[in-house]
Amino acid sequence: MENGEEYFYSIAESFKSPNKDVENFLKTKAVQATKLNTATTYLVYTEVSPIEIDLIGYFSLAMKMLTIKKSSLSSSKEKIISRFGYYDDDSDSYKVPAVLVAQFGRNFNNESSSIPGTNLMDIALMQIKTVLSFLSGKTVFLECEKKKKLIDFYSDKGFIALDNEVISKDSKELMQMYRLL
Repeated sequence: MENGEEYFYSIAESFKSPNKDVENFLKTKAVQATKLNTATTYLVYTEVSPIEIDLIGYFSLAMKMLTIKKSSLSSSKEKIISRFGYYDDDSDSYKVPAVLVAQFGRNFNNESSSIPGTNLMDIALMQIKTVLSFLSGKTVFLECEKKKKLIDFYSDKGFIALDNEVISKDSKELMQMYRLL
């Protein structure tokens, strides 16, 4: 194992989340996802001292195709989406290359100063805008559990629920939400 990976794992060890999938991804899958170029993980931290940091949150981003049913778009959103994706007659939907917020979580470790989720999302969205400035497109999406608190949080950040239902690998029912930047 390289020194950088050892350092990453030593930092990730302090991360705690009530969502064990979020915690497990950071601790066991983030490095491999980066090596395979399937997702990039961004650590958000504060500097405690010149040699110590406090991991307050993280997010992982990936490029994926998003399917949006034409019937779920207003005419103005359809006009925007059609510039970045293509219309698929067979499914009556648009296929759009988009940035997926694959993982998102703040540190619930009592020893961490943590960060409000809304601030962490602001940081993630700034990074996504930077990524998209080098590419093209305006679309970001995520998948979340169908919990009112999560849906309200992402809605408050400008995400719109799609009527796409997704079943995760561990049989959790998820919903997709998207936003144009």
